Amino acid sequence: MEVSTLKKMIDVLSICEDVMVEKTDLIIDGNALYYFLYYTSDPKLDQRCGGDYPGFKHEVCKFFKTLQDCEVNPYVILDGGSGPEKHKKNVSRLKYKLKKAKTIAETEPDGTLPEGYNVLPPLVKDVFLEILKEEKIEFEVCLGEADPEVVSKANQEQCAVLSIDKDFYIFDVHKGFLNLHNFEWKKEEDGKIPAKIYTHSKFCEHFKLDPALMPVFASIAGNDYSNLEDNDIFANKSSSPGESSIKRLDGMLGFLSEVNLDGLNDSRKRERALSEALKYVGKKENQTFKFAIERYVEPEKNKKQPSSKLPPWVCKKVEHGELTSFATSVVGQKTMMLTPLVEDFSQRSSYQAAYRIRQYFYGLLTGDKITEYDRNGENIKHYHVRPIPPSSHEQKQLKLQCLTEDERRRVFEEALEVQTSVLENIPNQLKLPVYVTVFWFKSLQQHHCLHALLLWFVCKPDGPEDEFERKMKVLNDEGVSNWKPCVAHAFSQWQCCMRQSLHLNQLLLSPLPEPQFARLYCGPLLHRLADGDTIEEVQKTLRGEKKKLYENLKTVCNPSPGEGSSVLRVEVPSTGERSSGMSSSSEEGWEQVANNNKSQKKGKKKRATREKADK
Repeated sequence: MEVSTLKKMIDVLSICEDVMVEKTDLIIDGNALYYFLYYTSDPKLDQRCGGDYPGFKHEVCKFFKTLQDCEVNPYVILDGGSGPEKHKKNVSRLKYKLKKAKTIAETEPDGTLPEGYNVLPPLVKDVFLEILKEEKIEFEVCLGEADPEVVSKANQEQCAVLSIDKDFYIFDVHKGFLNLHNFEWKKEEDGKIPAKIYTHSKFCEHFKLDPALMPVFASIAGNDYSNLEDNDIFANKSSSPGESSIKRLDGMLGFLSEVNLDGLNDSRKRERALSEALKYVGKKENQTFKFAIERYVEPEKNKKQPSSKLPPWVCKKVEHGELTSFATSVVGQKTMMLTPLVEDFSQRSSYQAAYRIRQYFYGLLTGDKITEYDRNGENIKHYHVRPIPPSSHEQKQLKLQCLTEDERRRVFEEALEVQTSVLENIPNQLKLPVYVTVFWFKSLQQHHCLHALLLWFVCKPDGPEDEFERKMKVLNDEGVSNWKPCVAHAFSQWQCCMRQSLHLNQLLLSPLPEPQFARLYCGPLLHRLADGDTIEEVQKTLRGEKKKLYENLKTVCNPSPGEGSSVLRVEVPSTGERSSGMSSSSEEGWEQVANNNKSQKKGKKKRATREKADK
């Protein structure tokens, strides 16, 4: 049941009521909101060059400022992760996202994309959480899916829900559901936002449907857990005009309204209605439909409880948005879904650039192998990854809070193979991004992309304007007309390293200062900068402290050959060397590469010692 189909049917039938939203509490589905704001911004935010986080921040802040002007008090609830029951669906979604990412990469900048072809840049959720904290917006991150918590909180507070999730058409939200597509916050006037509100009761009244059967309707119409293949039998039953998908839903609702429910309680009503519907299309009963129905019945019972494998301090940090919710998937399900990015699809997945960092992240959480789902060519495949275990007992037991800051920093240094001592002259806000840039550049050697990043680090768009800032603004406003796959790929690799390093730093209780996430990356500007002539032009406008900082950054990130030659580099095998479900021989290959590099490093040290002795 596509949300567009159900929404279209509800809109055509005028089931929703026009309202003016003001002076009220509001429960917001956080994931739905950040997707919606990124995809519907005007002007459109970049997806092709890796994202525009400063632009996204501007859009989000405008949204919450509008709510404040209308005396709307938001409470934002975000997903933590889905359970194993949605694994198959999640893999299917990865495949669809891969198709969308590849289409965006291959479409000309002025070309037209199919409707719904959007790809979310990798740091959007992290930026969104940062904005909520900065703007002092109340929020929580669930350890599982947010839907049950959203419904429970809305009914407890007696207020409406704001989302785009089709499930809120099914849940009984007492004060109604506001679909973001009909929530016209940019048309606010006199402290009121025009919107349309949907109520469960009005929908049931229109179709003469017993409210107890709404979960049955959802389970057979199709959701993340079940879908009834009926070969248009229900569509043929409908007398409603319109497209086949709407006729199908109308036919189902008409059928369910005719089932004899006399003398039955709500639970038995659902059992009978499901049985009759399956019988009508010649299908047998199975647990899939019953499971799908149960998640809509008493949603508060479906709230995910903290995993017994995670210590309370980790759960608390996830709930407060201080630690990525990926931690719950790694510990609970031993999986990591690596969402496809817009990159050069002739090269290996950008996520491989951060492979080593993820190994350390997994090693702090669990000693078990993790199954990663990532792009291999133009397909999604899974690989088994062996974590790099921590060296001390406290780390093994996830008692990281017992370690000193220096001990936690050493773990971070070991993962990224960079010494913090080289960052002494770098401002705190830039320490972690520079750390990541050194790690990224060691293996990739993308000089134009490196200088583009360093110039961006020096830029202060909100500070006093000078010739350098004016030049950067002009470049950003011009946009990208000549998109280069190799540049997109290099920046995509950098973002993968950046995100995984941010999450590792969070897990280590931030031994390095957290940077401002919204200032980390601006894709269109960086793509314009990643050109030799442009870099030279911009460098000439640097003066004073900015020029000094830029020179320091260049020294740290791109040392002379002698300075950087002894750094251990763990190369990632090509995708051709990995099979679906990384075999033990493949894993040994990873380790062999690391061991060879260590041997080379030791060999260089021995030769240097002998040469010194000869002198």
